[in-house]
Amino acid sequence: MDNSSKLILDIYDIAQGTAPTACNDEILRRFRRDLSFESALIGDLGIFGERMIPTGAYLHNMPAERISARQSTLGEELILVNGTIKTSDPALAASFRQRGRSVATDIERTATDPHVLAYCRKYETAHSLTWVSDRLVQDRLTVISFWRAQRRQAFLGNAEQIVNLAMPHLLQARQINVRLNAARLHLHAAVTLLSSPQGRLYFAVEEAIALMQEEWPEWSPPFLPGALLAALRSRPGMDYAGRRLHIRAKLEQAVLTLSVTRRSESVHGLTAAERRCAVLAAQGLQYKEIAARLLVSPSTVRNQLSSVYRKLNIKNKTSLARVLELGEVDG
Repeated sequence: MDNSSKLILDIYDIAQGTAPTACNDEILRRFRRDLSFESALIGDLGIFGERMIPTGAYLHNMPAERISARQSTLGEELILVNGTIKTSDPALAASFRQRGRSVATDIERTATDPHVLAYCRKYETAHSLTWVSDRLVQDRLTVISFWRAQRRQAFLGNAEQIVNLAMPHLLQARQINVRLNAARLHLHAAVTLLSSPQGRLYFAVEEAIALMQEEWPEWSPPFLPGALLAALRSRPGMDYAGRRLHIRAKLEQAVLTLSVTRRSESVHGLTAAERRCAVLAAQGLQYKEIAARLLVSPSTVRNQLSSVYRKLNIKNKTSLARVLELGEVDG
């Protein structure tokens, strides 16, 4: 069995046997055995009109700050209506011209912007091997880049051939991984956005964008909703509790990190009656007191609370009160 065939089989094995959070990193580690790179990235690019927003970024052996540093160095990158890209990144520009095929780039020979060269030197990028998918999947393009730090270690034709053969299988394997793990994902998991302090998005997973549009139906990237920014700036704790979302924000080194969760009335499937019952129970009321408030029988209250505990995976009123305090159930 040749190296490419073994790599492809290993990619599918990884996709079927790992959790979503580990799949991309394990795949990149497997590629490293054949391509001998220092750092790499799998990036998913969501397209919003002419704008391109990263909706997934899986970094291998590189600091997360590289994402925000790229934005500040290259500025806004646009996908144009003819399928080309407006960017100062020579490797990405060349890859968009040959979508579906890997492109090896010598950064020193192709980059003319001194800021881009300084950025590449800072993050030890002398050579890149980049592949951009040639078709949209759910309004998303996938970009895979492998980087070498040494000028003498260019990516040769064999590396391009390996990537060209393996990339379509990588996309398929990632979709298999998502489907296999969909039932295991916790529906109330937090999703993440990164932005500048002024609200310019650096990174937003697709789930985060979808959740934000539930709260603000008319909103679209690349800037955070003005109402959200105003709410975060007006509160010392930098949090937002909306009709559908709960957002916690943290500002570190000029990067605003937002953790977004859906308020769980629809996630956990609590009925309106169960929510009313849960709020009163969390306040310490007994079955008879709750029944008198809601004009139902104590047995109805008992059944409703049993359902609430089962749906929220908790066992007592103390845990219920904590869930309510965290804003995970809309009372």
